[in-house]
Amino acid sequence: MPIGDCRLADFFVSTARRDEATVVADLFRQVVSGCAYYNDWARGLEIAKHSAENLSALIDDDPDAILLARSDGDPVGFCISDCDSGLVWLSWMGVSPARRKHGIATALVTELIARAPRRGAHKIWCDSRMSNVESAKVLGRCGFRRICELRNHWCKQDFYLWERPISHDGRASPAGASPGQVGPSE
Repeated sequence: MPIGDCRLADFFVSTARRDEATVVADLFRQVVSGCAYYNDWARGLEIAKHSAENLSALIDDDPDAILLARSDGDPVGFCISDCDSGLVWLSWMGVSPARRKHGIATALVTELIARAPRRGAHKIWCDSRMSNVESAKVLGRCGFRRICELRNHWCKQDFYLWERPISHDGRASPAGASPGQVGPSE
């Protein structure tokens, strides 16, 4: 499983450096501004929350918190997470509109899974808008299991909640497996 610099096709995934926080914030703004899944209230809150200053602080707290996909040196995708009490919260993944459908989101989430054990995590969890079919496909490919529906939730929108257990021996557990139970590789 990948860890470190993950090179696939014409892009590679690695951690974002503190000096790249502005680049990540700009890509985040581009992706979220054009995202029809979220209402104006949600987009505004998230863009403000993911400023370069806040992203720099996140990197300072956890160097694995932001993964960045690059192609020819240009940022093309991001995965933003937070680790707390053995859980990794996958808060955002996004890919530049011009680079979608090339496996970048799947590579980002795969790298997040690979890094989870060294962050002390036994599970990764996240939410997605119920209408976001693309994210559901990525999460499913990466072994996440949808665990519930949250209606009229964050910013009065509907979401699915997802989880992905991580085994104690450092390999990703299949969705629905208990920690330590390892299934076939994906």
